[in-house]
Amino acid sequence: MVNKTETNDREGSDKKRRKTSVNETSPTKLSKEDLYANTIAFEEQEAAKRPPEKDAQVFYSTCDELRKLFDEIATLKKDNSDEAKAKIAEKRVDGSLAFVALKKLNRLDKVRIRDGREALHKEKLRVDSNRLQLQNLLYEADHLKKEVQRCYLFKSQDEEIELVPVEEFYDKAPDTISRPEKTKSDEHARRIARLEWELQQRKELDAHCKELQSSKAKIAQEIVSKTERLDSLAPRLKDLLVATRPLQEALDMPIEKGWEIQKTVRLLVQPLYMLYANVTAYGEACDPMLLTSVQGDEEEARQIEITGNIDCESDDEGDNERETRGSYNRRKSTKQQDPMRQKRKALVRPHPLSVTITIKSRDGKESLALTFQYVPNAGFVTVKCALVEFEVSGVAAGDVMSQENILNELFPDDNGEGSPNPKTKFQIQEVSIGMEKFISMMKEKNLGKPYKWAQELCGIEFVDSGEKFLAASDKWQKTIPTIIKAIRTRWEARLRLYQQVHELETGNVDTTINMEHNNPIRISSTLVQWTALSDSEYVASNVTGKFIDHSDSTGNDLYFRAIITRGSAKLECYICVPCDFPETTSLWSLSLNWNGKHSASDNAAVRDMEYWINSLQAPKHPKTILSLQLKRAMSCLDIYLETEGPFYTPAEFTQDKTYLKPFRGRARSRPFRIASNGSSSVFTQI
Repeated sequence: MVNKTETNDREGSDKKRRKTSVNETSPTKLSKEDLYANTIAFEEQEAAKRPPEKDAQVFYSTCDELRKLFDEIATLKKDNSDEAKAKIAEKRVDGSLAFVALKKLNRLDKVRIRDGREALHKEKLRVDSNRLQLQNLLYEADHLKKEVQRCYLFKSQDEEIELVPVEEFYDKAPDTISRPEKTKSDEHARRIARLEWELQQRKELDAHCKELQSSKAKIAQEIVSKTERLDSLAPRLKDLLVATRPLQEALDMPIEKGWEIQKTVRLLVQPLYMLYANVTAYGEACDPMLLTSVQGDEEEARQIEITGNIDCESDDEGDNERETRGSYNRRKSTKQQDPMRQKRKALVRPHPLSVTITIKSRDGKESLALTFQYVPNAGFVTVKCALVEFEVSGVAAGDVMSQENILNELFPDDNGEGSPNPKTKFQIQEVSIGMEKFISMMKEKNLGKPYKWAQELCGIEFVDSGEKFLAASDKWQKTIPTIIKAIRTRWEARLRLYQQVHELETGNVDTTINMEHNNPIRISSTLVQWTALSDSEYVASNVTGKFIDHSDSTGNDLYFRAIITRGSAKLECYICVPCDFPETTSLWSLSLNWNGKHSASDNAAVRDMEYWINSLQAPKHPKTILSLQLKRAMSCLDIYLETEGPFYTPAEFTQDKTYLKPFRGRARSRPFRIASNGSSSVFTQI
């Protein structure tokens, strides 16, 4: 502990020393700035010379002295005498001097901390510099190792030349080049000799090539001269044909037209040629309402026949620039930059020629055109539909004639949604796409769908992930009539279905009278709306689950909704028309909104209504099945409201139908069935 006397003596000696040193070093008076700088320099020297442990001891002793002063001042303050006040003043001076000493110790501590940080920073800089030098040396060493390795791996261009075997070299090369007495013992000399022999042989081959090219040029000149001679005969032959046209017309022999068709047909690929030949023969023999034709770019097909492959062109936007050299160079650079994209496009590029089969309806007014295209790289035939001389009107009726699904499920499990060729899955893996992307690319190209029956119609059979073209045989002669008849049946069925849906949508069906058993029965309900639904909307209705779970629907069926009202009651009918209609009857699901919402799952009467409506068979009424089912639904709604209405007050519906009993049996079944009763009809239970 440091007492007051020792502290005063030490501070007095320090002041004398400072004063003496100041008087000795600077006889003149110093400014504030110099005095401050000297003070800082002195304290830095003092902090460097004196250890921090000694300052810590001084700090603890000074703090103890301050505590003692505070206690003494507190004691003196209790005594309010003049002597106590004088002693308090002295104690305050001593306390101030102790605080000054603490501040000095704090400054010395800050100086030591700053010096330590500067020393640490210098050491970090030195370490970073050494580390950087080490990294540079390691990089140089690694670079030298790579250079040495590159020297070891260096290969001369002569190593890439395939030379003749050594035995053949010594047998055929002259002694002036082979020099066996030297080269057999010296590998380097043997290598040089073999290269000289290779050079001599290539010079001889080059001279022989030039001779062949000159011979080729002479033959090409002869061909040109003969072609010019033949071309000179063409105008004369044309004049001869023009002169014989009246005779052709008189004899009904369109020779020129047949020649032009045959010239185009010869450019077809084998599957399309087989399709054209067989379908044309079938149409001439069995179906005069069946027409075949060939469309496409004959010049491009002729070029493909000469070269044997399809040139991998760029996308359609660049085809218009094909005439200029610059655009060709741009396409070439595009191919080099993105070969994967070109492979994908080549995979779905069709042959320039296509075959169109036009199937006319029985009345000859409407026609369905089927365009068959062959995709060489994918190895299958696609079909797309188009309506000819047929104007679609109406939203719901338009869905019936949708060209996307009019031929779906023509045969079981044949929607044309995937590739029939097993090798396609490996091809799309090679170009890094999936089957969905492949199908979308086909849709972008407007190729249609690769139905399985189309492959059979063109004589394509897939075996072991490959393709095999089969010649016309009895198998195909039997298949062609089956497929053509199935297409015609589907086309005419869709025409009848379109007519029914169009009449229901436009309200051209008389829904005021039900003519079952040829006895008119008045219908009080009203058809408010007939609209088309999507697959998701049909499923979301929550009343069609039983049909969805127990049917073979694949998403290709047609869905409609009919809304029937009478008073405050509303009956929603959800209709599923199968894609093979009318072979399969349409299914009706009902949802009744009157005093609550009722469906077949919770109401026996609605379940009986559905059974009675769906009991009608489409094959027996192919042209009027939808209107008949609609009228039954309306009659059933009338019966339900007239039998149920009297139980509610006030009575909203009055009886205007004739039935024997409103309810029967424990199930309280209602009289939905219409039975003949002589010259009239009566409603009875099912």
